[in-house]
Amino acid sequence: MNLKTAWVWSKKPHWDKYYRPETLDEALAILERLWEGAKVIAGGTDLLAQIRKKEQEVEALVDITRIPGLDKIRMEGELIRIGALVTHREISQSPLIRGKALALAEGAGWVGSPQIRNMGTVGGNIVSGQPGADATIPLLALGASVKVVSRLGERTIPLTAFFTGPGKTVLDITSEILTEISFPALRGNEASATLRLAKRKALALPILTASVVVSVDGEKKRFDHVRIALGPVAPVPFRASDAEGVLASAPISDELIRKAAQRAAEESNPRSNPLRGSETYRRDMVAVLVERGISKGLDRLEVKHG
Repeated sequence: MNLKTAWVWSKKPHWDKYYRPETLDEALAILERLWEGAKVIAGGTDLLAQIRKKEQEVEALVDITRIPGLDKIRMEGELIRIGALVTHREISQSPLIRGKALALAEGAGWVGSPQIRNMGTVGGNIVSGQPGADATIPLLALGASVKVVSRLGERTIPLTAFFTGPGKTVLDITSEILTEISFPALRGNEASATLRLAKRKALALPILTASVVVSVDGEKKRFDHVRIALGPVAPVPFRASDAEGVLASAPISDELIRKAAQRAAEESNPRSNPLRGSETYRRDMVAVLVERGISKGLDRLEVKHG
């Protein structure tokens, strides 16, 4: 830890009031009363760091960890529903997630350190709006939506429409709380994978994360569809829709997989960064990870390809 970092973390974070509501209605009422002065907190792994660095000005914290029902993972019909308070550790170790959405378990397993995975929540990971958030990218590939609640009611937002810029989302943090994430459980002809590129150092930020969902026909000769999600190689995490179109209903072949991977690289818009590498390198690695991710999905389905 350098001197600047040590100084930041030696500072005591400050706020005037701390609330622990026991119902969602109570939490929303507090937000309505305090408006811009309050921030919702659960695990706090991002927010507390931002407060210490004075990136966030906070008068009051609204701790939602006592609200019942937001810490469950469950199957409802064909949908998997994850409460916003579920931690990354719980996701990475959940038999349901590992069996029906393995890419998400893989992504959540890379978040921070064991301590951060024990504290950090999937809801917070999404609300942070970071282009490289480890849980967000597999959730995009899985076709997830989020439920957002306010005093006026609730709305369901596809994750593809949730992010508006680095650290920015459509969530109105002065009046809304993200309560749940849902997505279809993968079927027998579908498999998923998440691959991550980072420096060989504990807690390293990802240079690139790629998540894929591969669906094949009954004879395992053709793709049904492939979903490809990427970050942080654009202002927001995103789906590589052009690359997905290359594989839709197409015969399975390594040549076509490479073509789709190259198309995904062309859709990316990375910037050169001293921590993450040059634009050229990062774009090249998009093609590498997408190709490997699709191949891994096919291998998990025991599909031969060549």
